[in-house]
Amino acid sequence: MAHSVELWGDALQQQMPRGRAWPRDPDADLPKYVLGFAKRLAALELSADQLLLEMRPETTVELLPEWEQYLGLPECGATVQTFEMRRAAVVEKYHRKGGLQTWMIEQIAAALGFTVKVSEQWPHHVLRSVTYPIYPASTRFILRVDVYDLPEERFTVLDNVLTPLRGNAPLVLECVLNRLKLAGFYYDFNYEV
Repeated sequence: MAHSVELWGDALQQQMPRGRAWPRDPDADLPKYVLGFAKRLAALELSADQLLLEMRPETTVELLPEWEQYLGLPECGATVQTFEMRRAAVVEKYHRKGGLQTWMIEQIAAALGFTVKVSEQWPHHVLRSVTYPIYPASTRFILRVDVYDLPEERFTVLDNVLTPLRGNAPLVLECVLNRLKLAGFYYDFNYEV
């Protein structure tokens, strides 16, 4: 916690020598001169306290652009984002661990603000239940990503023809997941309305 200007002024005044040339009267010029330095020291200490908060991406405010540059953000050209979305992306990427299990992909999407369900499509064989869907062997390397509750508005019949069918948010999700996918795997994105 930063000290007040008065405390810094008292600390600086105590460092001065004693004598007639060094008056301690608050109305004298020397204490006023020292008070000018005290204001700078109080501001410096406050700045140092704020810098402690900037060391972690969860609490950064002023150094958010530097964190984004360090982590290579924004990913996939996500341009229109709020401050909270930008900081959430920094926190997610900073704490991202390796591995791409389906639950990890769901966590990455959740950190980006999406509710998704990722499922693997296994080919059918005789040991499976008779109610198991029969997927062709070509779907073995396709992960199905069902996206629920898109954070943006979608195209409606009342919109004009220049309105895009979907916003940038699904594009960001697709780009991030495609950059992280395992070699030989593909995603099948399904958007629920």
